[in-house]
Amino acid sequence: MIEIILYTLLLYFLQLFLPVTLKRKMTEEMFLRSRRATENLKESLPAFLALGILSIILDVQANTMAASFWLLFRVIFAVIYISGFNLKPANESGHQAQPLRSLVWTFSVVALFIMGTNFI
Repeated sequence: MIEIILYTLLLYFLQLFLPVTLKRKMTEEMFLRSRRATENLKESLPAFLALGILSIILDVQANTMAASFWLLFRVIFAVIYISGFNLKPANESGHQAQPLRSLVWTFSVVALFIMGTNFI
């Protein structure tokens, strides 16, 4: 679990600093999507870290697999979000749907719920 937490923190730092570093090589829209992907990670990171640290303290080995899947889903989410893969044309209100990204995000939330239920 410690390794997964460390990889998660690496993902966070990469998402935080790479867009700023590579801004000249990205389109403006890609840069904005990378910032939004980072903000999205910030929203679920505290829950993941709390569950991960509790898993270590309480020795809940079953959470290792769920945490691995959470990290995998978050990496896939970031790639899909930043690249704009599966981005649908804007509707009349300007919203651009990205169904695959939403599905992967849902899987990451399910992984968090599984981690939480493993404490019961």
